[in-house]
Amino acid sequence: MPAFSGWPPEALTFLADLEAHNDREWFKANRARYDEACVLPTTALGEALSDLGTPKLFRPWNDQRFRPGPPIKEHLGLAVGYEGAGGWYVQLSIDGLFLAAGLHNPKPDQVTRLRAAIDDGRKAAALTRALAVARAAGLALNDPDLLRVPRGYDSDHPRAELLRRKSLTVSATMPIAKWLHRPAAYDHIREPLDAAAPMVTWLRRHVGPSQSGAR
Repeated sequence: MPAFSGWPPEALTFLADLEAHNDREWFKANRARYDEACVLPTTALGEALSDLGTPKLFRPWNDQRFRPGPPIKEHLGLAVGYEGAGGWYVQLSIDGLFLAAGLHNPKPDQVTRLRAAIDDGRKAAALTRALAVARAAGLALNDPDLLRVPRGYDSDHPRAELLRRKSLTVSATMPIAKWLHRPAAYDHIREPLDAAAPMVTWLRRHVGPSQSGAR
């Protein structure tokens, strides 16, 4: 596997063509383009980021049983480190490069532990510092999921804004630029992901993976 040196311009050309011809037959006829221009460099990026956790390149097929829409995903999605609680995510589309990290779509037991840790002043202080590092790197915190603090917490809680979140993520979208096609792409990606690392570490320590169904 060659080292990651950015995505070739053909990757974006392919994604633009896919948006115009999104059907399974077209994709099958153009699968070699997808594998060479999209899969190979994204897999190489995953290997370059594997010190953060196990990389996973998402399959191109949309599950149309539950989500109506085009049959093929019009982006490349790479998750890293989600075997624990929280991880990192990289997504390339013709709209730009989306970078994210944190805990997305947690299970109920994880939400319970997240709220308890936010309620704990000592534990929450470390989270506040971690979020400050992420924000300084240009990553924005996700919007609250709830209009009010959850039941059992005071409405004037000092961390009410954080308690209103079920998911806890930071993200940024970078516009398409020439560096995407060069080795410098790795540093542009790695620096924000590293800035989110203290938050991911906090989530793994204080929330952890879901215990639902565990024996």
